[in-house]
Amino acid sequence: MKIGSDLKEVLPWPAVRSAGARERLPGLISRCGPLVAVIALAVLLLAPRGVGPIDLRWDAGICYLLGTSLATGQGYRIPSEPGSPEALQYPPLLPAIVALHQWALQSTDPAIVAPLLRKSYAALFVVYACSIFVLTRRYLSSLLAVAATAVCLFQFWGILMPELVITELPFAVACLAFVIFGRTARTDSPLSWPRELLAFIIAAAAFLLRTAGAALFIAWILEALIWRRWRLAFGRCAMALVPIVCWQGYVERVRLSDEYRHPAYAYQRAPYLFYNVSYAENAAFVDPFRPELGKLDAGTMVLRLATNLASMPLALGETVSTKLLYWNETLQRLEEALRKQPAGSGSKLSFIPRSIVVAAILGIGILVALGLMILARRGEWLLVLTVLASCALMCTTPWPGEFPRYLAPIASILVLGAFLALLGIRAALRAEDMIGAALRARGLRWVAILGRFTVAALLVLSFAIQVRTARRIFVARLTDPLALPLGREGGPGANLFFHDESWRNLEEAAAWIKERADAKAIVATTTPHYCYLRTGLRAVLPPMDSDVVRARGLLAAVPVSYLIVDELDYFDVSRRYALPAVESDPEGWRLVQSFGETHIYERFAAQH
Repeated sequence: MKIGSDLKEVLPWPAVRSAGARERLPGLISRCGPLVAVIALAVLLLAPRGVGPIDLRWDAGICYLLGTSLATGQGYRIPSEPGSPEALQYPPLLPAIVALHQWALQSTDPAIVAPLLRKSYAALFVVYACSIFVLTRRYLSSLLAVAATAVCLFQFWGILMPELVITELPFAVACLAFVIFGRTARTDSPLSWPRELLAFIIAAAAFLLRTAGAALFIAWILEALIWRRWRLAFGRCAMALVPIVCWQGYVERVRLSDEYRHPAYAYQRAPYLFYNVSYAENAAFVDPFRPELGKLDAGTMVLRLATNLASMPLALGETVSTKLLYWNETLQRLEEALRKQPAGSGSKLSFIPRSIVVAAILGIGILVALGLMILARRGEWLLVLTVLASCALMCTTPWPGEFPRYLAPIASILVLGAFLALLGIRAALRAEDMIGAALRARGLRWVAILGRFTVAALLVLSFAIQVRTARRIFVARLTDPLALPLGREGGPGANLFFHDESWRNLEEAAAWIKERADAKAIVATTTPHYCYLRTGLRAVLPPMDSDVVRARGLLAAVPVSYLIVDELDYFDVSRRYALPAVESDPEGWRLVQSFGETHIYERFAAQH
């Protein structure tokens, strides 16, 4: 089987070659129309973002800095940290892509490079949309494949993926390419070594984007085992070990190096400093953001696995629909409208119980599970095993709140499962089917009609809430404060998603420090990489030590000159650990400036 055969159902050229001159245009429209609709939908979601710089907050900042280190020939290092330590948590493929952009522009200035990265991610988003359609069109009609693609694109992380220089979007494209081109392990199917090589390259690229890509290798090997192709499974295992061993070998080399054992400051390689250590070391805490709770033991590991497994159905439902927060918000607005109360009046859901919302999301998660069972019965094991392996790896992590994000790259498979389950239920409840006939014989035909309507209405309601959520966050993007210009070139501010007053205050604080600090000053902040991009000053995460004396000593040992105590709601390390430390030492630290509830503390010892 040739690789190109995977695309022939959705691309127009076979029909064009075989049709007559008069029949070409209708055939072209019928075959290209759905794909054009998908591209138009992707462009529609990209258009409001404009052509400004891409967002470099959160993990995007460190990916950009690692790319800068590669582009400038400094190796795979974190230039924002004192001593520029070698990086070992993030695999290098995305930083290498960033480095290529910097090399092409002959600049590392975010003001110059970030707009090009936005264009590249926009193009990749269109590829992502087309890839979803190619996959879903294998199993669904053209109309349903377009609908499934729309659900994926309007999903919360579907909207955010092209906005940030993080691995989610390229990893999602890699996962789609893998399940499109990688399946070939049936006992009676001929083995295609070019296809095997292509599948390996795609899976290796996924692994080098994020270590969770190991799930693709696991699924690939297990698929061969299910079809009892032992030699093929052994060959796949041998190939999978190449990138995994190479990366882990590099990680061990860094961990055993003298530089790692003698860091530039005392807690630089502390296990809680997540971007400076391996995932395994950081995830060994009961809660990596509260290291005082201690490390995992056998009992707490079992508890983690059980808790994460129990939360998986809800995460699957949120991935196919949207976050529980936005479900509740939408239904609250509905209740306010029914009661004729003004929006934002603070009323609580009363006659629409919150349990119904959770049940709806769980219902969608159950549809996904049923759809995976349908795919398994059809022998589509690569799709099923990719989901199962990904979920299994996720259950070992301590971040259940991040599950919808981790599932976003395989959302296309989950949405496909939900649609297949919907079609399966519809077929099972038809009058001529066994279940439908039995209900009809007992005078319960209305049960079949109600069941079909309920399942369809659930997916329609889910998509409606997705669209409303998309509208909400796009409107908020236009009304939130502009981000201050980033980089040496300056320029106008930028509109970003979830950039509220707390982020603007943080940027104002960084700009204030940049104007006044010595070039050797070091800043402690919960956003060290973003701060470095804004100021050019070395920046560190405050120590996560609940003992104020130890925390104060660790800050002094860096030595930190300025501390930013921010008001960000997603990560409160500066408020929880650093603020008590500096407030307990009024002779050593003083409050020198505030922007809203964001405060800047300066260390006297840095001056005297």
